[in-house]
Amino acid sequence: MDLSFFTTLKPGWLNTWILSLGALLVQFVWMALFREGGRRAVDTSWYTAKDKINASVSTSLQILLILLSIFVPFKWGTAWFTVGIIVFSVSLLASIYAYHSYAAGEPGKTIRGGLYRRSRNPMYFFFFLSMFGLCIASASLWMLLVMVPFAISTHLTVLGEERYCAETYGEEYLRYKANTPRYFLFF
Repeated sequence: MDLSFFTTLKPGWLNTWILSLGALLVQFVWMALFREGGRRAVDTSWYTAKDKINASVSTSLQILLILLSIFVPFKWGTAWFTVGIIVFSVSLLASIYAYHSYAAGEPGKTIRGGLYRRSRNPMYFFFFLSMFGLCIASASLWMLLVMVPFAISTHLTVLGEERYCAETYGEEYLRYKANTPRYFLFF
């Protein structure tokens, strides 16, 4: 099997960076439109030293994915492209809904509305899935190699956030946690 199909790196205007940047911009637009929810989402004042490391690694790998996407062309006209764009598009729409669900949540309470009824972490889940869709659409082994440690470091960040939520919201969050999977059907 010729692996060069999976590992092509070539800068271009129509590469995956267009959509990966779009997925990232959704986060910033959401924070600008829903300032209170945006402030809550980026509050890291409670991070432990370990949480700071995990979040820094996750953020660094997210930036690396965006930068790498400048050099990763789509596999136009292939099944890879079609499947990947479908995964990306559905995930991007679900991300927007997850951001809205978070913004609509009452400050100081466990967020349970919208997609948070089905997942404790839909914003993380769907951002990751949208980036994975781009990985598929480009059939890029390079992106996949960054996606794996990105998923691990983001999961470790989520574990820290869930610890914080349990400490902050107590029994209310623990009941929610017992009845709602972390990543939809997983965990």
